[in-house]
Amino acid sequence: MKINKKIGQIVFKLRGAFWGVFAAGVLIFPGKFELCRFVMGFAILLVGQGVRLWAAGYIPKYRTEVIGAPVLVTWGPYKWVRNPLYAGNGIMGLGWALMVGWGWVIAFTIAFLLLYCLIVIPAEEEFLEDKFGDTYHDYKKNVPALIPFPRNGFPAPSPDAQPFDSKRAWAEEIYSIRMNVFVTVAIIARLYFA
Repeated sequence: MKINKKIGQIVFKLRGAFWGVFAAGVLIFPGKFELCRFVMGFAILLVGQGVRLWAAGYIPKYRTEVIGAPVLVTWGPYKWVRNPLYAGNGIMGLGWALMVGWGWVIAFTIAFLLLYCLIVIPAEEEFLEDKFGDTYHDYKKNVPALIPFPRNGFPAPSPDAQPFDSKRAWAEEIYSIRMNVFVTVAIIARLYFA
């Protein structure tokens, strides 16, 4: 699906604001605290952060406001899904939403799919197709966007493949980890005082 480049660039630049709107909504319209649901949500949140940390250790600097890619990363978690950072975002968001309540899970899922699947990912993929051509097209054919499922095998090994870099992962993800802690504490406080 082709989207207007200008809209794609604007939404890409503001994609982090989505999490602020979500957190504000949770704080304004809290759910009811239920221990089992909260623990499940917290476990899901940790899985999502783990996916992001894993992905961050393989990709060059990605915290930018402009779509770009110095190299097409097709190894590590990128051989399973094309967008493991966004998959991690989705998992984390589902964890937060579940902590708050089932209605939030539905609202979050719809908003996430609309924002990422209809605008952000297509904008990035248009850039990657323009930059990497057939190499990206073949990669896209064989590797799903967000959810790993059986397909035609893994991408061919890349001569650019790099090992996992824990220092880079930590340096790139420290912001995400801090935000995770902040939003989780805010959710706990709001549920407790609701």
